[in-house]
Amino acid sequence: MTFSTTFTKLLAVCSFLLMVITVSGQNFEDIRVHAQHPPKANLIAQKVQETQIHGIKFVHHELSSFANTNGEALKLFGVRKADFFNLDPAQLLSISNEKPEAISLPLQLSDLGQISLELVKVELFDQNFQVKTSDGQVQDVKLGTFYQGIMMHQSEQSLVAITVFEDKILGMISLDGYNINLESIPNEPLSLMVYSDKDIIKNAEISCATDELEKVIKTPNSNNADMAAGDCIRVYLECDKALHDNKGGVQGTIDWITAVFNNVKTMYTNESINTTISEIFVWTTADPYSKTNSLTALNQFKTQRPVFNGDLAHLAALGGNNIGGVAWLDALCTSYKYAYSNISSTYQNVPTYSWTVMVMTHEMGHNVGSNHTHWCGWTGGAIDNCYTPEGSCSPGPAPTNGGTVMSYCHLTSYGINLGNGFGPLPGDKIRQEVINANCLGTSCSGGSCGVPTGLAISNITNTSAKATWNTVTGATSYDFEYKLSTSGTWTVVNVTVTNYTMNGLSAGLTYNTRVKAKCAGGNSNYSSQVNFTTTGGSSCNTPTGFAVSNITTNSATSSWNAVVGAISYNFQYKLNTSQTWSTFNTTALAVNLTGLQAGTSYNVRVQAVCASGSSAYSPTITFTTLISSYCNSKGNNANFEWVARVKIGTIDRISGKDGGYYNGTNLVTDVVRSTSYTLSHQAGSTGNSGTLYRKVWIDWNRNNVFTDAGEEVVSTASGSTALLSNTISVPAGASIGTTRMRVSIRYGSYPSSCLTFAYGEVEDYTLNIKATGALVNSDQAIDENEMDVQPNPFNEFVNIGVYSSKAEPATVSVYNLLGQLQFASNKQLIEGYNNFELDMQNLLPSQYLIRLDAENRSIQKMIIKN
Repeated sequence: MTFSTTFTKLLAVCSFLLMVITVSGQNFEDIRVHAQHPPKANLIAQKVQETQIHGIKFVHHELSSFANTNGEALKLFGVRKADFFNLDPAQLLSISNEKPEAISLPLQLSDLGQISLELVKVELFDQNFQVKTSDGQVQDVKLGTFYQGIMMHQSEQSLVAITVFEDKILGMISLDGYNINLESIPNEPLSLMVYSDKDIIKNAEISCATDELEKVIKTPNSNNADMAAGDCIRVYLECDKALHDNKGGVQGTIDWITAVFNNVKTMYTNESINTTISEIFVWTTADPYSKTNSLTALNQFKTQRPVFNGDLAHLAALGGNNIGGVAWLDALCTSYKYAYSNISSTYQNVPTYSWTVMVMTHEMGHNVGSNHTHWCGWTGGAIDNCYTPEGSCSPGPAPTNGGTVMSYCHLTSYGINLGNGFGPLPGDKIRQEVINANCLGTSCSGGSCGVPTGLAISNITNTSAKATWNTVTGATSYDFEYKLSTSGTWTVVNVTVTNYTMNGLSAGLTYNTRVKAKCAGGNSNYSSQVNFTTTGGSSCNTPTGFAVSNITTNSATSSWNAVVGAISYNFQYKLNTSQTWSTFNTTALAVNLTGLQAGTSYNVRVQAVCASGSSAYSPTITFTTLISSYCNSKGNNANFEWVARVKIGTIDRISGKDGGYYNGTNLVTDVVRSTSYTLSHQAGSTGNSGTLYRKVWIDWNRNNVFTDAGEEVVSTASGSTALLSNTISVPAGASIGTTRMRVSIRYGSYPSSCLTFAYGEVEDYTLNIKATGALVNSDQAIDENEMDVQPNPFNEFVNIGVYSSKAEPATVSVYNLLGQLQFASNKQLIEGYNNFELDMQNLLPSQYLIRLDAENRSIQKMIIKN
């Protein structure tokens, strides 16, 4: 089938210094939803949860230790502040060599406190991927190990992509408006610098113009007419000579651009769009592209590459003076499938990582079919008010949680929250364009080698079982793997048929199975894991003491008592409204559920698995997660009035203007039930502000809202910029644990707890509510009761809680009863309350002594591993 379409190319120079050229205009219908909320769940979070459910171990790696602030690096990257770390080469080498399917990475950040990244390995490349250079050579390069995932306890709000190399890690964390860069410092191997793009000193330039070009005729390649519609976009990347020189050669360029694309891929994966890199071309000699005009460079790129290996071609160029990006709109399966991204850099010519991710995702979004969010052609008009509408319509609503990828909200105080992805309407548009495309491959998994489906186990006896699966087109053989659920070692069998009978199994035990296809061009990913239990063995009792605890907005813990003779347990959970159970086999006596939906009811139950078979399931427990996290509140303009000081307990923060909102939740002080405290607050003003209206809320019952009775603890109006004080009393029934305190100063009238207002500022802090009689913020020598270890007894992980009167380094050590060191970890304590997790999976069941050593104190406590 052949056809032709008349279309107009329309050039729009974006305020990113981005441009988009309209190739075609297609109408589509949708229901307009609020611009700031994604239309679906976090698919990356779901992938992490599925990996956990399938029993794949998240290997714990502590990659870094604290390093001193590097002033030269701050200047080099053009940022106000950052966290610095030294990387452990042994840990990096372990990940690079073993390439575990899933990893857990802890990180202590000054703005966010102790965090843990839960990551799943992904494949980034097409089966025929190669690297070519302008001297005509095919290069042999080392490739990193690529991971995508979430931040633990922030599964629905976070997106993470990390790439691990033998001497560095690169990546980005997107969380609730934060875009946090993880980069290496040039010429400093094993260095890690972590900073938010909000702390970048240099602002993006603003330039926008529109110029309608000539009408042309596009005729899709007739060779594509008979291809079935697919879902994999193969991306050809080209890097200019300036980027090659900046990164010190071909290997450094490949490291950087593949790590960037890992983050780009994460954004598209979360929109249900599959992408892969088909080829990378690096200019090692002078490139032919314009350094002064991005449109000229794009046309030169199209002329230079009339044929390329991929579905879209993208030129990443550092050369030029931040001249922006340009892409043809809706260009899939046309001869205009090209994009150009001029990589923004700091004053010292260091490419800005998060900016590069943003501009490449944005320009590729135009290629795939999305207009800007301020385009009037969306159903209902412009989606946001971050820029002058494109067309004749009124501006859209203001974003409440940052703008989306296709917006210009980086030019406003709203900013772009990459965690929002494309948003509902642009996301639906690009998904529909991929569905309609007739030139794409059918799968990105293992190139053209599909993942086997339909894995099933039958003919189960005491000592054998038969596995079967569906045929994969193009497969020459299959690797079928199986193991005991309690083992970490797989038995691998290569077969040319789609079945295998396992013999020599043990009675009454649970086994794990999986399979992958092997094709001439490469291997597929593994199938989903399928578990089964052989017959035979002795009787098996139902677990008792089944309970659910630690319920949050997106997580909960289920636990039960041990069953004599049990070798593992089948834990099941589901939505209360669903009929289908999800099963997770574990040898532990507790399961942590993460990635749950806020304010949603779930069912859970558990059964024991013994050598003789499985017990009946326990009675089903229904629990409901807490409502979603705290609402957002901020001042849009803090240049005239702001929060200058907040003081309560050990929190005493003196500050200038923080842009309308400051997240101080990493600052923690203890308060005790039935005890009164002095809360001091001070307004800052440039003068002539008159009366300023102040309110303070404390979430005493820890239900993530400030509207309950007694939670508004300060309400006052004053024209004074002196330090004012109020006495607050902690209710006797306040919920024990950490909670939020919100301080708001507004010009003109009183603020409410969830209001975004014109002038003023909002700051959030953390209070740790303790029971009556508990030690609070002690500066004296610490006895064993002042280090909290939970749970105790434990199975795999323990959480340590400890106080410190100042920021200081500390070492946590674990000894057996013979005094032999079993485990040691270096920690950096902050002033106030510290909480961190330790991985004890490798310890044998026994009693141990855990000890924390700081500068002038030593704390120890006896712990028990089940």
